[in-house]
Amino acid sequence: MFVIIGLVIVVLPWLLYCVIFRKPQKLMLACKPFFAVLFFLFGIKVKLEGNLPEQGKACFMLCNHQSFIDVPVILYKIFPFAFLAKKSLFKIPYFGQALAYTRSIPVERGNHSANANLPKKVKQRLSENFPVMAFPEGTRSENGKLLPFKNGIFRIIKEAKVSVFPVTIMNAYKIMPKTGIAIYPGEIRIIPHEIITANEIESLTHEQLKEMVNLRIAAPIL
Repeated sequence: MFVIIGLVIVVLPWLLYCVIFRKPQKLMLACKPFFAVLFFLFGIKVKLEGNLPEQGKACFMLCNHQSFIDVPVILYKIFPFAFLAKKSLFKIPYFGQALAYTRSIPVERGNHSANANLPKKVKQRLSENFPVMAFPEGTRSENGKLLPFKNGIFRIIKEAKVSVFPVTIMNAYKIMPKTGIAIYPGEIRIIPHEIITANEIESLTHEQLKEMVNLRIAAPIL
């Protein structure tokens, strides 16, 4: 009860302050106490197994996708970020406005000309010390196994010349399965991997980069 009261007294005024003074990155910091309460109420434990890199806030985070709960988990245990998200998501009432306000970047699948400026936008976000993240699988896995990665995101990273931070999420599909709306208690594991620097990526093809990221994210799952 004291935690809920604290959220009302502290978090809501904080959200109002961030909206008025246009501080989207600070706005997302309110997610940590908010999701901490929700996870506690639903009996969900989130365990970070490893250290976050110091330069993590200036990199492109790539993570496997098991559940709708992946995003809250990342916001709770890692750091605020801007999404690379399907353009259609920006049309959803309220949710779309939240995406736009937090500097997330719309992507039109299959439209290369419309996505031509994505590397520039990614680089701009990182120059503002605002991390960017995406799910290279493009959709959620029903059983936790890694799905094939899409090529487009790796072409964008190569052109943007930015570092990559691979992250593995485990057991999220058991907590909030793809087929259904139920939420179950349990433990979600987050495993951060060593950053792949922009210098390392420069000598790789986008296919080689995709394979490297895939191997790192898949290792704990296999």
